[in-house]
Order: sequence, then structure tokens, then C-alpha cells
Amino acid sequence: MDLKWLLVRRITLVALACFLTGAAVALYVTAREAKQQNLELVELAGRQLDLQLSRIDRSTDIPKRFPDWDLVTSYSLRPGQCVAYRGTDETLQRSSCAGVDAAATSAPWWFFEVYRSFINDRLTAVRPLSYRGANQGTIVAAHDPVATAGQAWATIAPLLGLSAALVAALCFVTYFVVDRALLPAKDILSGLNRLAGGDLACRLPAFRLAEYNRIGEVFNALAKDLSKATSERVELARRLVDTQEQERRHIARELHDEIAQRLAALNALAASIRTGAMRNAPGIADEARELEKMASDLMISLRRTLTYLRPQEIDDLGLIQSLKALVEQHNKDAQGRTNYSIKTAGDVEHLRAETSAHVYRIVQEALTNASRHANARNVAVLLRKQAGIGQERIHLSVVDDGAGPSPVDKPSILSGAGLIGMRERVVALSGTFTAGPLPAGGFGLQVEFPTLQGGA
Repeated sequence: MDLKWLLVRRITLVALACFLTGAAVALYVTAREAKQQNLELVELAGRQLDLQLSRIDRSTDIPKRFPDWDLVTSYSLRPGQCVAYRGTDETLQRSSCAGVDAAATSAPWWFFEVYRSFINDRLTAVRPLSYRGANQGTIVAAHDPVATAGQAWATIAPLLGLSAALVAALCFVTYFVVDRALLPAKDILSGLNRLAGGDLACRLPAFRLAEYNRIGEVFNALAKDLSKATSERVELARRLVDTQEQERRHIARELHDEIAQRLAALNALAASIRTGAMRNAPGIADEARELEKMASDLMISLRRTLTYLRPQEIDDLGLIQSLKALVEQHNKDAQGRTNYSIKTAGDVEHLRAETSAHVYRIVQEALTNASRHANARNVAVLLRKQAGIGQERIHLSVVDDGAGPSPVDKPSILSGAGLIGMRERVVALSGTFTAGPLPAGGFGLQVEFPTLQGGA
């Protein structure tokens, strides 16, 4: 939830609690006054009836007039208040009530029902009447719920309107005051989002408030340290991967110059021995032929190893031709089950030797994964150079229309050594790497990196 609305909601709840508390106090005061009025009434009526019983006992009054409390009820009854006398058998002997203007003291029906159910019955006052130790009955004083509820509502209604106006004004002022006070928080949140998106150059400005300013200082220091650590990590990854490619190229060259040449000489010698043996010593011709076949097989195996270590086409023919040869080889191996294609745009040929090797390896691994797991009809490779901010960038994508790996193979494919190796190469290129299922189906791999990397 937005912080402003959270504060407004809490202020509203606090104001509502204050209103309910004030209303409860007002109801309590009103109920206490009504209770006190009933207590006073039954006490006055009880004294009046005690006096009448005394007069009856002295024969100065007649029993038929009992109970006579007109003197009390004429001056003490409040609007809506009633007093009743019940005999010893609980039968109603007499009751007197003061009228009430229901229209002037009307309360909403819901308030009336609540007041009558929970409060009005508690206001009744009861006083036993006795004379010379003998029980004479009971005096009961109570209020009409219409009157007491109306009086309570008349007390609360102005408080309700005032509270509503104050809450609305307070929420309005709080929203704009808090919104202005939290303007630096928006800048901080924007900076965090940019930092999370990979913008390590993001920095926060200085703030007037000490707390915000301290947050900005810590943010800027962390962003600077993170940028430095990321740069060092990228440079280290670039050096490690470049060194690995250089070492592979050196080993491939040594194998090609030494072992391959010797195997070629051995194969030629075995062919010469076989030719001579067929004329002079037919018995050893088969052994010479076998020796020739072994040398030839070793040369084929060595050529595959050299291609794995460092494709000779990269150095001899360039990156584009090497990729086209790689795609053609996959088409040949697929035998029509899958169509592999490649498109290039822009000048992507004149890259560093190590960069070209990285691109080749990424495409090689992506095509290998597609051939093994995609079950696709088409696999497309796109390599292009495009304008970027400050410098040109290389964009590489490998997209297929297959069903993707099976649920069993999918976790290992998405987190396997192949993708890890590709990610390491992209880090070495100071680029970005994304791979995963496409919304329209199939699987896509996207790589983007600047044409010039650190240390180039």
C-alpha cells in the first residue's frame, strides 16, 4: 500500500476511535444523569408514600387514596420519565408518566434500537417500600427509550458532524503534507529501481533532511562499491575467458603443427609401405593397410579435437564464414528434420579474435542445445551490429519454434553447464544474457554486448 494512503487510513482510524470514545463518554454521561434522575424520583416517591402510610396509620388519611404521589410527580417527573408502584404480589397499582415530544427527540432507528437494547434497561431504579418492618410493595422509576435515546442522539449528533468534518480536513491536509514530505522517498525508490535494473551509475542527490541525506550517502557509497566490484568481476571474467581461448588456440596450433603433421607423415609412410608390400611382400600388406587406417582415424579424431579447441575457420575465414559452416553442419546432421538458418546485419566481422571466439562458442552451444532438446522445425540465428548509447553494440539471438525440453530435462537444461558457460562468456563481453521460453512458443536466447570491452 502507498505510504500516504496508509498514513491517511491510520489517521482516519485514530479519528474514528476518538469519535467512538467521545460518543461513549457522552452516552455514559447521559445514562448516568438518567439513572440519577430515576434514583432521585424513586427516593422522593418512597418518602411521599412513607409519609402517606404514616398518615393512614394515624387515621389522618384514608387507605383508598394510597398511593398518592401527585405532589412528587407534578414537579419531579422529567420528560419521558415514568414511576410505577407494584404491590406485594407484583401487580401494578399505579403509574405516572411525563409526556415527551417524539418528533423533537427523534433518533435514527439503528441508534434507537442499540440504545434500547444495551443501555435503557440499565437506567431503571427500584426502591422497596416498607412500613414498620412490613413490605408494602416496590417503587420503580424508568425512562421511555424514545426520550433517552433522543437526548443521547442530540448530544452525539453534533459531535458526529464535527468529527466527520475534522477527519476529512485532517486527511486532506495529511495527504498533501505527507506527499510533500515523502518526495525524497520517491527519488530514493526510483534510484533503487534503477539500481535493481542494472544502472550502476545511478546516484542520489543531496537531501535537506538528515535522515534522507544519510540514506542517499549510503546508497551512493553502495552503488559505487557495487559498480567497482562488478567492473572488477567483469574484467576478471574477461581475462580468464580470454586466457582460456588463447590457451586453446595455442594448444590447437601446437597440435596442428606437430601432431597433425606427424600423423600425416605416418599416414603417407603407411601408404607407401602398403604399396611396396603388395609387390614385394604381400603378407604384410594387410598390416600396412591397418596402420594406414589407424593413422587416418587419428587424423579425423585430431581434427575434431582441434575444432573443439579452436575452429580453424575463425582465424582463416573469419567469424561469419565459421558460423555459416557451423549452421551448415547442423543442417547436414539434422537431415531435414530441422532447418537451421543464420542472418547477419552490419559489420560484425571485424571483432577481436577473443570476442569472435566467444560469439562462436555461444552460438555453438545454443545450436547444440536446440538440436538435442528443442524438437523444433526451425532454428534461426541472428547476429547484427546496432547503434547504442555511446558506442555500437552487438546483438545475438538464437530462436527456435520447438516444444522445448521435457519437464524432466528442463531444470538441468536451464541451469546446466552449457548455459553457465554462455553466461560467463557474456559477462566477459560486458553484456547482458537472457534465455527462456517465448510467449508465442519455442525457446529464445538473447545476448547483447558492446563492440569494445574493457582491456580491449
